[in-house]
Amino acid sequence: MAPRLRRFELTLGTPLPASEAWARVLDLRAHDRLIPFTHITQGLASADELHPGHLFTACTMLGRVGFNDVMTVESISPPTGVSPGRARIVKSGRLVLGSIDVTVTAHDGGSTVRWVQDFGLGRFARPVAWAASAVVPVLYRTMLRRLLRGR
Repeated sequence: MAPRLRRFELTLGTPLPASEAWARVLDLRAHDRLIPFTHITQGLASADELHPGHLFTACTMLGRVGFNDVMTVESISPPTGVSPGRARIVKSGRLVLGSIDVTVTAHDGGSTVRWVQDFGLGRFARPVAWAASAVVPVLYRTMLRRLLRGR
């Protein structure tokens, strides 16, 4: 039976221009440096280097227990002066499934980052998946804030 995907949406405002917010949120090198217990083991790249078909793997370890989160950039279009930036990333690992849609929109005084994620865990009983779906949005909000701060 396929895991049930749960959707969550996060919207964060930032004083950063859209191009800078985009560069920070999609910089896999920053993810590797700033996200606790997680390292990019394949496909480390800056936002400028990402392209459709780019495959990357984030390995999360807590002690001896860990998992690989395998992702592929399905589409990507950086923000311009007149249009928002949009990226779609598909998760295809054995444990973490789903997709991420990132939109970065410029406005007077900065930009807005919108993160929409469909999230599911393969191989886990519903109570574990349900508990994870309650915690994951909080972790992603913290991660996005950290990335936008650059530290």
